[in-house]
Order: sequence, then C-alpha cells, then structure tokens
Amino acid sequence: MYRITYWLLYGHYSYSLALGILRFRYDFNNHKAHTTPFNTYYSIVMNVLTLTTLPWIYYTAVHTFLQNERVGRLVLYVFIATKTLRLLAVALAIIYNWQRRYEVLTVIRDINHLRSDYFARFRVPSEWQRRFEMKIIKNMLSGVLVDASGLITVFGVYENQMSASFIISNVLFSLISNILYLIMNQYYFAIRTVILFGNMLNHQLADIIKSAKTVARLRDCPGSRTQFKARCLTLCRELDELAMVRTQLQSLALRINDILKWQGLGVLINMFILNISLIYTIYSMLWVGGFTICQYGWVSVLMGVSYVVYIVDMKDFLGAILEHVGVFHKTSLYLELHTNLPQLDKVFEQSVESFQLQLSLNKYQLSLLGLLNFNSECVFSMFASVIVNSILMIQFDYQYFQ
Repeated sequence: MYRITYWLLYGHYSYSLALGILRFRYDFNNHKAHTTPFNTYYSIVMNVLTLTTLPWIYYTAVHTFLQNERVGRLVLYVFIATKTLRLLAVALAIIYNWQRRYEVLTVIRDINHLRSDYFARFRVPSEWQRRFEMKIIKNMLSGVLVDASGLITVFGVYENQMSASFIISNVLFSLISNILYLIMNQYYFAIRTVILFGNMLNHQLADIIKSAKTVARLRDCPGSRTQFKARCLTLCRELDELAMVRTQLQSLALRINDILKWQGLGVLINMFILNISLIYTIYSMLWVGGFTICQYGWVSVLMGVSYVVYIVDMKDFLGAILEHVGVFHKTSLYLELHTNLPQLDKVFEQSVESFQLQLSLNKYQLSLLGLLNFNSECVFSMFASVIVNSILMIQFDYQYFQ
C-alpha cells in the first residue's frame, strides 16, 4: 500500500471517530476491529448533539436562503429540497447504523479472514493494486473538494447577508452532511475491495482452466498416469476451494449492500435532486440571467469546478457499483465459455459441474429495497428521468416564475 493511501485512510478513520460515525476502533497493524466503552459513549454523545442541532441548522440556512432576491425562487426551492433530503438521510444513517454496528464488525472480520486465509497466497498484480489505491485516493479527495467548495460558494453568494449564526449553521451543516459522505466512502472502499478480490478469483479460475488443459495432455502419455491423477486431484481441491471462497465473497457483498441500503437510497435520491438542480442552475446562468458569472465572479467559477468534480465522482461511484456486480457475472460467463474442457477424471468433472450448478442457482443481483434490480438499465433510466424532470422544471419556471 502506498504511504499516501495509508495516511488518507487513517485520516478518514480519525475524522469518522471524531464525528461519532464509527462505534468501534480498528487496529491498522493487526487488522482487528473491536469496541471500547469510551468509543461507545463518545459516539452516543456526538450523535445526540448532531440530531439535536439539525433543526436549528436547517431553520437558519433556509431562512437566509429565502432572503436572497438575486436568485430565482425556484432555484432556492430546489436547493432547500436538496438540503432537506441530505439532512434527513444523515439522521436516518445515524439512527440506522446503531442497529447494524455488530454486523459491520462481523463483515470487517470476515473480509480480513478471507484476505489472510486465501487471498494472501496470491500476488496482486501491481497494475490492479495501483488502480485500487488511485480510485480510493480520488474518491476521498474529490469528496473533500466538493464539500469545501460548496461551503465557500455559499459564503460567496451570501456575503452581504452573512451573520454569525449563518456562518456557524453552514459550517455545522457541512460537517454533519459529511457524515453521509464518510459512510458512503466506507461503502466505496468495501465495494472496491470486493472488486479486487473478485478479479483475483476470476484470475485464479483462468489459471485452473489453463492448467486443466495442460494436465489433459498427460492422460495419453505413457508412464504419466500417477502424475495425471495427482494433478487432477490438486485442480479439484483448488476449484472446490475457489467455489467456497466465491460463495463467501458473494455473501459478504450482499451483506455490505444490505447494511447500507437505506443510506444508499438516500444518496441516490439526493443525487437525483442535485442533478436536476445542476441542470436548472446552468439554465439560469445561461438564459435567465438571474444567476450569472458576472454577478458572482470567482464563486461561479468555483461552483463550475465543483460540479465537474462531482459529476466525475458520481460516475465513478455508480461505475463501481455496476463493476462489482459484473465481477460475479464474469465468473459465470468465463466458466460457460470453457464448458468444453478436455475430459479429465470423474472427481474433477464433478467439481466443475458442482461449481456450474452453484453459479446458476446463486446468481448475484443487487436490488434497491427489493423493488428493482440495480443495473446499467436502471442507471440509464435514472438519468433519463433527471433530464425529463429538468425540462419540466425549466418549462414550469418559464411559465410561472418569469
């Protein structure tokens, strides 16, 4: 692991502890998670303070927003809706995560168990490791940039209406809204770990299939019968172990998604509203003239930069979710493409058939609260809905607010 990745993860861990998100401690040297009485009581105090300050933060921010006469009313309403949804998602995450604390600990321990007992035997290609760490670094830094630029943008737009209560409420809002972002950071890290492990499993399966083709040549060689049997038995054990580890990894992925399903739903809804707000803001700046670059200068430029970073980060986040689903599907596809393996002994053939049966009966699907499957078609439908609703909002604004 690169040093910068270690320190970013450690900083993320310390910041999460300070905000009371993590109700346990993690030993980075021994890779063990455990609870402590101090950490539990501290988290309770911080969570109670967060929940009790939410109404005041919300009232102060909304009251100041509504006093801004330079920005279109509909834009303000969309901004308020975004803030409302984000604070509700934070409150839901705080309450819901208390119920799943020990499940999170179990998932962390199971991931470390898989890594030490199985994946530690294989060397991770340097390209995979570099890609994994760069994705983590980019995800963390982009979130910090978006949150910081958002806070600076608010202060720039409302520089003539700022008061002590407004500054404090927006700083607290930025800190509290980070709770949801930090939780999804943890989810992103877990999903990226699942993707890395899944790719290693697929790579190992490819090696087993390649070895099976090599072993088949020994079957007809005189004097190689004993070696042939021994190699078949070895391949059989490797394939059975791989099938077992894949089942455990798939179960872990399902548990990770189940633990964070409500927070994920809140993030997707907030993303939906924020994208509509983004399109409508661009419309206001280019055609309406109520919110222009000339009016706000560097604030508009900073807002544009933060929007670009947000879009790239959102694309990467959704891409990671789809990629981790595709990793499990790739195993089934890869095995189907090699169904015409050369005939080996019966034990190996039984292992292959058992693995194929397992893959067909336990297909991996990611659902949103059991209502619909999250796949590329769902993502396309979501963004199509964003475009349609943005057009409807622009028409509504043109008819009633101009």
